[in-house]
Amino acid sequence: MPESKASANFHTASGKTVFDMRKDARFLEYRRRWNENPSRFIVEGFPVHLDIEASARCNLRCPFCATTSENWGPRQKGLMEMDLYRKIIDEGVKNGLCSVKLSMRGEPLLHPELSEMVNYAKKNGIIDIYINTNATLLNADKVRRLIEAGLDRISISFEGTTKEVYEKFRVGAEYENVVKNVKMLRTIRDQMGVSHPQIRVQMLLLPELRDSFPEYVKFWDKIADEVGYLDAREESPEDDHRGAISEWACPFLWLRMAVLWDGTILPCSMWGIPDFELMSLGNANESGIKEKWSCENVANYRKLHKEGQAHRISSCDRCSYRAKELEKLGIKKMPKRGSNGSAG
Repeated sequence: MPESKASANFHTASGKTVFDMRKDARFLEYRRRWNENPSRFIVEGFPVHLDIEASARCNLRCPFCATTSENWGPRQKGLMEMDLYRKIIDEGVKNGLCSVKLSMRGEPLLHPELSEMVNYAKKNGIIDIYINTNATLLNADKVRRLIEAGLDRISISFEGTTKEVYEKFRVGAEYENVVKNVKMLRTIRDQMGVSHPQIRVQMLLLPELRDSFPEYVKFWDKIADEVGYLDAREESPEDDHRGAISEWACPFLWLRMAVLWDGTILPCSMWGIPDFELMSLGNANESGIKEKWSCENVANYRKLHKEGQAHRISSCDRCSYRAKELEKLGIKKMPKRGSNGSAG
């Protein structure tokens, strides 16, 4: 049978996770579906989760990021309008949506109404609301507003354990400022007497950072609720695995969809794919998420993944997430190709 694990690229190193605090029945049922639907290829009537891109803009230029290299979707970047956001959440609530992540390619704290977005989803019953952030823009006011709005989780991306290493990879950020911001987040949360948002600090486990990772865990374990890492992917055209065949099946197709800042609906995050038109399903300004989740195109994507034929889908054949998962299974990359796209 094909493999399909929901969070195969997320790893915990601190012995505890941001999910350990919540034991209510609705939350546990949501996490059961999160893990079981992809592994058992269960297709419900609506996604369990939506990646909603509050901001496609970023204030950093990290060298490992596909946003920096402009190898991830169109170059035009913007902020999601609140009317569109409310439309998406309203449809989701009506159809049993459990969780939303208000980030994808950009930095969510650039959106001036981020706390209002969190509040709207929370007051309408979304169980799990979270963001990924570089934390450079956190301040006391934003922290309090996000806590009061009901943000459940926050994942903070932070590479290395020294100023030199951190600022090499997080170009445009200041080491001391971000460490201070994360400590401030924890302090204010504790002062307010709440347990949310649960704080995860994570790094991309780049080859040059592996040896220092135990030190990283020791430092952040005193501040964060969870310390972990993500598998580092090659987010450039150099990572060419086209034609590689495997029974691995992408979990996104049974679990989640993405909606970009301008309303573009995608069946997944399309990591490292420059041309989103390859899988675009339309726009949430004009159509609903539910109909796209059940449309013929997505049904065909699921069928091909289950049959071990994902390489026949042009965007999946180029996806950096798929490339990493195949690499972990021991499936080698294909020979590099020339600049014209032919075998070199």
